Amino acid sequence: MKTFLDEDFLLQSESACTLYHKYAENEAIFDFHNHLSPQEIFENKTLGNLANAWLDHDHYKWRAMRAAGVDEKLITGHLNKDGSVKSDEERGGSDAVAKADYERYLAFVRTLQLCVGNPLYHWSHLELKRYFGICEPVTEQNAREIWEKCNALLSKTEYSPRGLLEKMNVRQLCTTDDPLDTLEWHKKIATDWKNCKVRPSFRPDFVINAESPAFPEYISRLQQLDGSKFKSISDMIAALSRRMDFFKENGSVVSDHSLENDFYLPASYDDVNYIFEKAWLGKKLSHDEIAKYKGWVLIELGKLYAQKGFVMQIHIGALRDNHTAMLAESGKNIGEDSLQDFNFAAQLGAVLNAVYSAEPNARTILYNLNPKDNEALATMAANFRNCQFGPAWWFNDHKDGIEEQIRVYARTAPLGRYVGMLTDSRSFLSYPRHEYFRRILCNFIGKLVEDGEFPWNEEQLGKIVKNICFDNSMNFFL
Repeated sequence: MKTFLDEDFLLQSESACTLYHKYAENEAIFDFHNHLSPQEIFENKTLGNLANAWLDHDHYKWRAMRAAGVDEKLITGHLNKDGSVKSDEERGGSDAVAKADYERYLAFVRTLQLCVGNPLYHWSHLELKRYFGICEPVTEQNAREIWEKCNALLSKTEYSPRGLLEKMNVRQLCTTDDPLDTLEWHKKIATDWKNCKVRPSFRPDFVINAESPAFPEYISRLQQLDGSKFKSISDMIAALSRRMDFFKENGSVVSDHSLENDFYLPASYDDVNYIFEKAWLGKKLSHDEIAKYKGWVLIELGKLYAQKGFVMQIHIGALRDNHTAMLAESGKNIGEDSLQDFNFAAQLGAVLNAVYSAEPNARTILYNLNPKDNEALATMAANFRNCQFGPAWWFNDHKDGIEEQIRVYARTAPLGRYVGMLTDSRSFLSYPRHEYFRRILCNFIGKLVEDGEFPWNEEQLGKIVKNICFDNSMNFFL
């Protein structure tokens, strides 16, 4: 019987062990999609206690606690609706906060004991081991001892956000940012810290979602920031082009889109311009009008991304904010999301065909949340040069999901071109997930070798592994 989380964790063959320990273990990280706060990276304040570091921003952990029946006050009760942490005064003073934080931590420890087969059990213990040197599994019996040891380390300056990123050898990361953002914190980081490049990502959700009640105000804000007067949808696109230039000047190399319902129907310019004007007036759009608008705007933005050297990231299939009472009480991004289920292959093909026909040098990376869409996205990506089937995302980034995503990628495209893993996280402790992915990758390749399905050539396979861990993403995104 193997020991839990030993040095060969998840590595089931000699070939896998060689590939991981010699070629993957010490590779740097390019995290091309996450939700870390650039303000927190710049300010570089210590994270507080283990409850703060582990639980303040991690909706994966919140979701598990909620599913285990934990009271919501121990999950999001310490947060304001905008996701910020309440002050000590709002929470009853420092003594009350310390007690409440330990109760939150202990509730998560109890939840972990139930998580047999859940990636959270692996992730959390990798976090304890890699950041804090704790090798034994956390239980209710040793919870206090681990709490005190971690808190003592978290008080040190090297456990501030930058220190944690450096500890995991993160060289490049891309945050997720609204086009109207001033990028104030990115500018400050760029002049203040050279050990990791923190890049903004251009994510125009509010522009794409014309059906949202927030759309009219947002377009007016965009117009005001641009200093122009929008007379047509072309003027809005021109303003977004100028915002892309601003993002590029501040290090951006990627855009990002979340598509959650139908996003394409053929449409003329006049049709879309009418829909744009209607939406800006706050009038209700039909299903077909929404799809026509989204498809046209996605294509126009996709062309601009290609012209300006951005990679276009497309995330498809989230069904967000399912529990409306919780949304009203605690806000968005608290773990109340699940898989969407709609058929979109023809829509995606039409969007990509229009972009690549106009801009053959476009670069795109595609992610699906519903695993039923693995083959559809993988085969779609292979239709276009420099279009990638992205790594297992969100509800898929567990052992089975990563293995299946790698299998699908490998049988539909050259695995040696794969761009590797991302965190998609708001937590500074999430970077051992790259190790998790790398172990699974090496085990996949090692099994092919052991089963006689691919010849053992250490130099060749070692280079493939090293490239997937870091170099491929650097070459693809930069």
